[in-house]
Amino acid sequence: KQGNSNYPNNPNVSFQGSSLSPPLPAQGSSGLDGGSAGVFSLTKDSNLTSDLLGTGTVHSVADMMLGHALDSVYNNGAPPFGCQQGGGNLCSSTAIKSVRVTMGSSNTLRPAEPGEAATQLTGQENLISWAPHPNPPPLFPSLCSIPQILGQEPTSASIPFVNLLGPNPNFLGDPNINLPPTGLLAQEQNAYFVGPSPAQVSITSCDLYQSRQQIGHFLYVADSIGNEVVVLNSNRMTVLDRISVPDPTSMAMSPNVNFLAVSSSSTDQVFLIDIDPSSSKFHSVVQSVAVGAEPGGLAWQPEAEDIFVCNRADSTVSIISGFNFVVRKTLTNVSAPIDVAITARQEGFGFDRGVYYAWILNGDGSLSLFESGPNSAPGSGIGYDAIIARTAEWLQQPVAIQPDPISLGGSVWVLHQAQLGLDGQPTGLGGGAVTQFKLESSSTGPLVITDPSPQLRAMEIQVQRSIGSDVLSGTPIDLAFDNQRNLGALPGLVTTFSLPSPALVNSKGLVRFTPGGQFANTNEPALLFLAIEGAGGSAQGVVDVIRLDSDQRQDVNPFELGVQSIPAGGATVLMDYFRQ
Repeated sequence: KQGNSNYPNNPNVSFQGSSLSPPLPAQGSSGLDGGSAGVFSLTKDSNLTSDLLGTGTVHSVADMMLGHALDSVYNNGAPPFGCQQGGGNLCSSTAIKSVRVTMGSSNTLRPAEPGEAATQLTGQENLISWAPHPNPPPLFPSLCSIPQILGQEPTSASIPFVNLLGPNPNFLGDPNINLPPTGLLAQEQNAYFVGPSPAQVSITSCDLYQSRQQIGHFLYVADSIGNEVVVLNSNRMTVLDRISVPDPTSMAMSPNVNFLAVSSSSTDQVFLIDIDPSSSKFHSVVQSVAVGAEPGGLAWQPEAEDIFVCNRADSTVSIISGFNFVVRKTLTNVSAPIDVAITARQEGFGFDRGVYYAWILNGDGSLSLFESGPNSAPGSGIGYDAIIARTAEWLQQPVAIQPDPISLGGSVWVLHQAQLGLDGQPTGLGGGAVTQFKLESSSTGPLVITDPSPQLRAMEIQVQRSIGSDVLSGTPIDLAFDNQRNLGALPGLVTTFSLPSPALVNSKGLVRFTPGGQFANTNEPALLFLAIEGAGGSAQGVVDVIRLDSDQRQDVNPFELGVQSIPAGGATVLMDYFRQ
């Protein structure tokens, strides 16, 4: 029935729930154990409301970012390193958390079978490449009182059962023939039985495992009215910390997930927060950097080389070095810049030019394209370390930009008014649009600079596609992608100019080098999510779901006629794990 829990439709519950460890009851009886309504539905708390933060917890939401997995700090391992009081399980200890990762397909990872070649990971935090089963596990019984961990461990890896819940084209069901959902939305399997063994007297009796409670991540929310960054448990939505920052406007996270950069529009500064759980300065502001006037949108280069900061009031972009957090350059060929998206340094993939590109979204509707260095003397440099092109003022009322997760050659998605044709000109279709801009090159490999004047050099900026009011339900104001298929469990990318020690797991980088010796995009989304503002700026907003294989809206509710969107009144910020 519409709005009812989808939990009983999990075939693992139906056919082997009582035999799993921990056992799964056939049906929940309350908001504490009932499960969710399934894919494309808003998560509800135990009071059955989709407003997951109580009034007064935050005053505003200017931006959001996901950081480290929570189990790196909060877990049910045996004392003194895990549970401190009211629980503790030797079999949940970090020492036996061991993952052998292998390729599932070109953009999917899976646990390796015995004898398969694999990347070995020991003692790492929960991976973003696959989910626990069930997701999330039931709330009770509580595993630990200090720290408070409400929830069972995910289904144990020690049981001799096959996961019956996998990808299936019937992920929404068909109410017309009384057919409930029977599988996952994902195109490939991304949930496994990988939880810890039940408690044992000796750790030698425990099986190796891969995922544990606390499920979720540190969720950072920029509260500009409250003058703080609020840190939440992304699974339970409880407050873990509050970090004082004046007027936090926008955020960017380092690819290694060790620092959070926060722009402060009213103070003309960027604040750096330590978000490494192993650091003695965890959740402290460790540095402030003076930038241009009224900084807003910012992004961290995917290999951690630079941070770009858009200063709207004085029409500049500050480039902060990712090595020492000092402004190394200020760009001026911009106009009231709003936001920026940065792609990976192309060494061995894309156009293989050995440089990276930053796309700066200007308030006047143009895009400024920056090409990185090195820009040594003419005849030896391969990149200008400067803005090399600026488009015409194509875009009406631009609002947001994000890199395209799929393209290795350099591509971005931009939200704005009025749909564009492939010639880059407005089509006359108003009402809001999302457009993909792409770099095209007639050559590959590094190009030595011979002309000192910054220019595109055998490249052009093209409109790949534009989705407008004939598809969208209204004006889009933010965007995000699904992360169902990703290579996040592989180490971050190392380039000639990057930091030498990337994150071993869960790096925010956009490209990975696979065990098969190939470069591949880290995230392979099938869906684009768009926050759509209500008519006349009202709170009656929705989230449109766009299928990237067809550029059409996905119907999210088979119970109602027509193509439905996700109701999300007042939604202004969307975020996935790889958000810049």
